[in-house]
Amino acid sequence: MFIKVETLADLNTFNEIWMECWLEKGYMLDPTFDETDRFIILDQANKEIGTIEFKSYFPSLQNYINTVFPFHEINKIEMNPMKVIEIDKVSILKEYRGKNLERLLSLFVHYTDFYQMNYCVVLLERVFYRALRNVYKIPIEAVADQMYYKGDYVIPAIIHSKEVYSNKQKYPWIIPSTQGFDRKPIYI
Repeated sequence: MFIKVETLADLNTFNEIWMECWLEKGYMLDPTFDETDRFIILDQANKEIGTIEFKSYFPSLQNYINTVFPFHEINKIEMNPMKVIEIDKVSILKEYRGKNLERLLSLFVHYTDFYQMNYCVVLLERVFYRALRNVYKIPIEAVADQMYYKGDYVIPAIIHSKEVYSNKQKYPWIIPSTQGFDRKPIYI
């Protein structure tokens, strides 16, 4: 279902996928140089088709996402920042979109469950935001109106991840996984 990026070759594949997707959409590229957990999404044939990145969240303006929108000023985020994670680099190659979104979303559920994250902060493209809320019924809260950011309008949002992983039976699209998330530092 996924590959955890642990080698330079994996990192190159990860970067190729998200960069291709972002360039296709007309977004500005913003590589991450911090330590993060990066994953490559695999389809049923084990083809590398997508990416997702989980970043530690820090409740300060030094955390880049807080310079775009002040998530750190929202009470539920401010109260327990150690239970918050940032999601970035969400992408699926154009020819694999649609039927593979469940794989990406399942990874999000398993990851946040493993680390017991209550919330995820994210800047979401508008159509993707609506799909998460209306199709996948993920409890997601827009915390501001859409804003223009790096080539498109995005919605600053909080995903209530604990509500999802605590009630997996309500989400029939979740694909079971036995893969783990042991953290190994990536040196670039």
